Amino acid sequence: MKGIGLNDGVGRGLDVPVEQSFDNPVDIDVSEDGNIYILDSNDNNIKIFQNNGTFVKTIGREGSGPGDLRRPWIFQIIGSRIFIADANNRRVQILNVDGKYEAGYKAPLSFGKSAAFDAQGNLYLITQGLRSPNLISVYDNQGNLSKEFGVLESESFDFYDFTLIKEQIKKGQIPDSMKNDLLLIVDKNSDLFAVHNSLNKLKKFSNKGDLLFIAEIEAEEYEDIYREFQDKNKELENKPNIYYPLRYVNDLAVNREGDLYVLLNVPSRMIVYVFAGDGIFKGKMLGVEDSIYRIAISDRGDLYALSQDTHCIYQFELDHVKK
Repeated sequence: MKGIGLNDGVGRGLDVPVEQSFDNPVDIDVSEDGNIYILDSNDNNIKIFQNNGTFVKTIGREGSGPGDLRRPWIFQIIGSRIFIADANNRRVQILNVDGKYEAGYKAPLSFGKSAAFDAQGNLYLITQGLRSPNLISVYDNQGNLSKEFGVLESESFDFYDFTLIKEQIKKGQIPDSMKNDLLLIVDKNSDLFAVHNSLNKLKKFSNKGDLLFIAEIEAEEYEDIYREFQDKNKELENKPNIYYPLRYVNDLAVNREGDLYVLLNVPSRMIVYVFAGDGIFKGKMLGVEDSIYRIAISDRGDLYALSQDTHCIYQFELDHVKK
């Protein structure tokens, strides 16, 4: 597989051996030495590549033992360790960057729901307001619930009422569970960015859980994403337990300076909005014409992007952000 980065001539594609292809790549990160790690939820492993695309090795396999995975969803490389949200095993696994098992703990993970880790190994999970009065739950590196914080954008609820959700969508309303659906990422100071998936809101919390600010994401692409959300749900009106979620954003990344990169949910082209650590809009980045699903930023400052459709990996320099 080969990707061709178009970002004003700055991006470049990485050659990936065909025999090391992906089944369902769901996340990407870059180690301190520049190796690229791809988490595959169907293969239940992480594939490692050098910066030039040369395959290094695979770590992990399907199972429930130490180092085994069952439908992993999100992972982060922090220093020399890999933290993996091992969703169907309902646990966090901690490996070194070579794949050796170090530790693990039980956690209430769900495939498809956002999660993030900080430098201390604490796990941040969204609640969506399900039987919780707070937006975010935090678990320590032993799996103990340590705190909850964040004000909900709606009332909490006890169960997902599909009939009510579909009625609200039909009326042009945003269901409560969608209002509190977030993407999370932690910066170098262990402060937490939380971006709403169905609202144009960006929030930042301190590592103690205090709200630092709320900013609006004024993205013109949101109108088209909302229109597709409505059209898709009209097609599903006669299917009682199925609905199409509203997701403005695919992924988040932060650089060493604390800037936030917000990848929009636009299938036709990579579009990233960039915000300073204080929430001020810095610019908009237009990348490849591909369905980019996940992004990560290396320590040297390059941005890596993973395509959900073509399974290409792209690399971009970040001195071309335009306002």
